[in-house]
This record gives sequence, C-alpha cells and structure tokens, in this order.
Amino acid sequence: MKQSNSMPEQKERKRKHRIGAPPGPRKANLRRAALIDAAGKLFVEKGYDATTMDEIAAAAGFAKGTLYHYFANKADLLLILREGFDKEIVNRIQSHVESCQPDDWRGRIRAWIDAAVDAYFDMSELHDVVIYGAGMPFRHAMADSEITRYLARLIGEGARAGAWRVDDERWTAVMMFYSFRGGCDEAMVGTQRAEDLPGKLNDVFLRMLGVCEQ
Repeated sequence: MKQSNSMPEQKERKRKHRIGAPPGPRKANLRRAALIDAAGKLFVEKGYDATTMDEIAAAAGFAKGTLYHYFANKADLLLILREGFDKEIVNRIQSHVESCQPDDWRGRIRAWIDAAVDAYFDMSELHDVVIYGAGMPFRHAMADSEITRYLARLIGEGARAGAWRVDDERWTAVMMFYSFRGGCDEAMVGTQRAEDLPGKLNDVFLRMLGVCEQ
C-alpha cells in the first residue's frame, strides 16, 4: 500500500525535474557556459587581474566549489575565452569569404579584410583581455592563431589557382595579419579613419601578393 502511494509522488518529482534545468551532461554544459560568460564579462569590466574566482562564481549564480569543479584557476578560463574568441572571429571571416564566388580570389581577400576589421572592432574589449590578460607577449599569443592559419590557407589556395605567386604563404599571411592589426589600432587611436581602413588594407594586401587592383 505504501508503495502504491509513492508512485504518484515519484511521477510528480520527475515532471518537475523535466520543467526545471535539464539533467545530465546538458546541465553541466550550461553551467560551464554560464561560468565562462560571467568570467568574460568581469574580465572586460574589471580587468583580468582584479577579478576573483569568488566574483566569477557569484556572477554566474553558483557556489565557488562549482566553479572549481570546472576550472582550476582564472588562467584556465582565460584560455577557454581566447579559444572561443579565435573561433568566433574565424567563423565570421569564413562565412564572409565563402559567400564569394570560388574563383573570385581578390574578392575573397577583400572579404577576409572586411570581416576581420568588423570583428576586431566589435570584439576589441574581449580581444584585449584574452590577448593581454595574462601578460603574455602578443607575438606568443598570435604565433599560431587560427585567423592567421586561415589567411595562409586562403593565400595558398589562390596561389595554386594561379591568382598570385608567393614564396611562403605562412610568412605572407603573418605580414598581412600584422598590417591588419596595425591598421585597426591606428584607426582606434584616431590617426586613421575607420571607414578608410578596408580599402587601404586591400591595397596593401594585393601589393604583398604581387597583384594590382583592376
């Protein structure tokens, strides 16, 4: 008889559980994502050094023990944020580049520039945190960046299609990347107009590839 009475209670508990937070791995993924999001916002608002693990846990609505279950320290969170930042920028660039015709190599280079500039300005605050937050020199943070690797692949594909000739696609991509970064920083400090930046970078990139705008 007692067992019979418990069955409705068990069903009700299961029903309430379905209404609330999802169980299992999905719930763990949501917690992890919430902690990463909270860390990113606090790192931007307060700075990486000034933010504590206690503040990150509180901002996400969890106990500090929950935070340490997923991340050993702030450096772990910064690394995850850097990887996410890199992936987001590359996704934006790739989507823009792939919207061009496959044989429009100059258009694809211009698309890389347009998307990269837009993403850099949109995400500049997070960029400064994930690149400079741990005091790592910029050259180390970007030495193997996916954004540079993607540009190198684009240059290599264009070279194999006969759109231009390059001796070293990675070296060319690195030089282009630093031109892009320098141009964006100049626009941010006001020495260049932001609206002129894509056109100027396009001219520089094409010259580096040994071709001229027609």
